[in-house]
Amino acid sequence: MSVYFITGAALGLGRALSTQLVSQGHEVILLDKDLGALNALYDKLDSEKVALYPMDLLGANIDHYQQLQQTLDENYGKLDGVFLNAATLPAFTPIAQFDYKQWYEVLHTNLNANFHLIQNTLPLLQQAEKGQLIAISDQNIEDHPAYYGAYGVAKAGLEQLIKTVAAETQQFSIECYLAKLETFATESRGRLFPGENPTELPQAEEMAKHILDIVLHGLNAEFVHKL
Repeated sequence: MSVYFITGAALGLGRALSTQLVSQGHEVILLDKDLGALNALYDKLDSEKVALYPMDLLGANIDHYQQLQQTLDENYGKLDGVFLNAATLPAFTPIAQFDYKQWYEVLHTNLNANFHLIQNTLPLLQQAEKGQLIAISDQNIEDHPAYYGAYGVAKAGLEQLIKTVAAETQQFSIECYLAKLETFATESRGRLFPGENPTELPQAEEMAKHILDIVLHGLNAEFVHKL
């Protein structure tokens, strides 16, 4: 039985990934800051294969990440896959007017936290027969870079981070993926584009299925790239 760790698991793409992995018989550890949404997902999944790990990446310090690694090691001994999905998307703002406090917060949640998560899950991925590390990014930051601000900068940094890890772990049985996704319906996108009809966009469930079809079979695709 494979064990997968998903961040930003309570809603949207994370919820869809979690649901589909459980339906395929895998164990999942679900990290999110929204305890209410986590509990709701736990009740919906109604499975012994599900474990919750409430954690706010913005407020977490190094001790919290080390405790996470210790807890995962003691309870599972390995991770077959890690999905770096958690992110915060603020309102569109030009750089000239971007609030500096929000800038630091977004960079911390969307980039620095992933550095700590990678450091503390790599030892567990190395214990799996074929550990997989998947970073979720956004094609829009490349196609339409204006006004994405700290979100765009952090996602670009995450892309470089996963490429660096892939180059540094070639001697281990770890596969690194960069999922650079096109537009799909999310709650955060709905806030930025209130006039957009979300039913006309691809849904999170479709995106999750596409990602898992590629990753779980060790394949490669244009927007889910094996590094």
